[in-house]
Amino acid sequence: MKENKIITIGRQIGSGGSQIGMEVAKRLGIKCYDKQLIELASSYGELEQKVLEEAEEKRPNPFLYSVPRQMQNDKTGRGIAINDMVFNVQSEVIRQLAAKESCVLIGRCADYVLREQPGVTSVFIYADMNDRICRLMEARKITRDEAITLIKKTDKSRRNYYECYTGKRWGAGASYDVTLNSAELGFDTCVDLICHLYERKQEGETEKS
Repeated sequence: MKENKIITIGRQIGSGGSQIGMEVAKRLGIKCYDKQLIELASSYGELEQKVLEEAEEKRPNPFLYSVPRQMQNDKTGRGIAINDMVFNVQSEVIRQLAAKESCVLIGRCADYVLREQPGVTSVFIYADMNDRICRLMEARKITRDEAITLIKKTDKSRRNYYECYTGKRWGAGASYDVTLNSAELGFDTCVDLICHLYERKQEGETEKS
């Protein structure tokens, strides 16, 4: 049976990682899941989308309230912190998608969730600080100081979340198959390289069969 090929993309805010992931999916003719994972998780785990958006990619806080009784069920667990519940539900959605189809998955520790599944290529996209600042200023129409504050806050949040649930260092080369500097390489080259890795895995699967 032909196995699905999955690309997981971790990213720094302002690096263009999400855009690169969408372009990779478009070129390869597969789906890209980013914010869509929140929608799928809300329907699967019976958690409101607003709750998922507020808790996702944030490290668990022991002082946060636990899941209300009416929101507990056999699929998502009982009496656990909201952040843990969100992680568990999103992880299940990620595993189901990977079992169903080849796709690109953005963030949400997808590389770790699928660590035991063959055919997965994990990528981390980063960029120089000034490039990230300029990109966010233009994309979000914010000031330089606001962009810097957003970067520091989001980096801290994503790092804590990733390292809490995976035990690996967020953004470190050893944690991924490939790390790419989008500012240095450019978006098109990043897309080319990721697509090449995907196609190499496809060729390897063909040779095995």
